[in-house]
Amino acid sequence: MNLYIDFGGTHFRYQLNDSKIKTLNSDNIDLKKFLDEMIQKHSDISYIGISFAGIVQNGKIISSPNTNTQNFAVKKYIKETYNIPLAIDNDLNCAALAEHNALQVSSLAVFYIGTGFGSAFIDNNRLIKGANNKSGEIGHIPFKKSPFKCGCGREDCLELYVSGNAIENWCDYFNIESKYRRLDLLESFDDYKAKIIIENFYHGLEYAFHSSLNLFDFNNLVLGGSVGKNENIKSFLEEQFTKSAFQRESLNITLSQLQEGSLQGSKLLYTKN
Repeated sequence: MNLYIDFGGTHFRYQLNDSKIKTLNSDNIDLKKFLDEMIQKHSDISYIGISFAGIVQNGKIISSPNTNTQNFAVKKYIKETYNIPLAIDNDLNCAALAEHNALQVSSLAVFYIGTGFGSAFIDNNRLIKGANNKSGEIGHIPFKKSPFKCGCGREDCLELYVSGNAIENWCDYFNIESKYRRLDLLESFDDYKAKIIIENFYHGLEYAFHSSLNLFDFNNLVLGGSVGKNENIKSFLEEQFTKSAFQRESLNITLSQLQEGSLQGSKLLYTKN
């Protein structure tokens, strides 16, 4: 039996083989305790694949802006304690593997905007990971100073303007009622403070898009996440493509068609490790 996990900033999802996906609140999860309990309950678990919303290097969770799990050598722990193979990677790397598997294209960028803003890139059918598996962290490039501190420690991350958390934090800051705290509702709300949030969101998205396009020169872009899987965002980026710095033949922008893309990507890690 295989255990697949997607540990996101808000939701913790897991699945045994192809059984029903179960969803928990990420704030309530101690990953070590969860794995111990699952392995003790299901003695036939033979492989574990984990998609994790944070920095992962050589099977170790280094840090996470949106969860409390830090500095856990999870692969080593499970191997030494239970002798079960485990593969773990950043959630957007996992999502990119799943989207690539679904679309069968050689060049691909993935923007998932949910609790945070994650991105990953595939070129010539290979995931771009960088020297320390930290490539593609577009959400944490400096954008402009904010009154909030990012989970990574900075106060100027792009994610502080372009993410679900950003919308919530800025609505708190401006005392905007909870009933408007969604991107589409803010866009229809006739209030100058709401307009500031929207303008900053799209300005940051524009910055991320053009920076990524010039760095990675992709010709397919998949939008996902609770905020990012949005026709208005798709239309905005299609318009931005016409303004890109260098002439490019085409860019295919699509909304993700996958259910739980990062979780699906965790199933592909075994073949990549």
